[in-house]
Amino acid sequence: MCSGHHRHGAPDATDRAVLVIFDLDNTLVDSRIDFAGLRRALLDLWETVGPLPAPREQLARLAIPEIVARLRAAAPALADAAWALVARFETEGLHDARPAPGAARVLAALAARGVRVAVLTNNSRAAAAAALAAGNLMRYVTVLVGREDTPALKPDPAGVRQIVARLGPATVYLVGDSWVDAAAAAAGSNS
Repeated sequence: MCSGHHRHGAPDATDRAVLVIFDLDNTLVDSRIDFAGLRRALLDLWETVGPLPAPREQLARLAIPEIVARLRAAAPALADAAWALVARFETEGLHDARPAPGAARVLAALAARGVRVAVLTNNSRAAAAAALAAGNLMRYVTVLVGREDTPALKPDPAGVRQIVARLGPATVYLVGDSWVDAAAAAAGSNS
């Protein structure tokens, strides 16, 4: 897991409000989203309008929102189809998702200390809420921000900033499992 925060040390709600922002996939829930397959499907879709602008292997290393943004810029008519692919893979991968080991225990401990919890995900809000509810984790979440709720997706820090603006000043920690989470945390802590 990666984390970014505005100060060092463990969350402590006694000196200042504390907010922990979690990623969803493979952080709070064990999803089975086939991200590699989704990247391949998006690149296959892109190739229906012509050759890719860079080697497939290079494009496949990009974050999914970046692939969709570049595809949309190259072929605006395919934007809806690209997001439909993302939604399909997301729905399939979150079906029967289970809470990550220890997730409920960690969230309960944070709640007991008065720590506010938010979830920031590049998934749709509906898919994220369903996965959290199925695992009985939603009850701990103060704010859930999905891809349709923020002007830019991780690794952009817009979602982090939006959550902080909504919940007010706090010592903020971001916990996730990928480079996009670390990048959003780092950029968000510099603002």
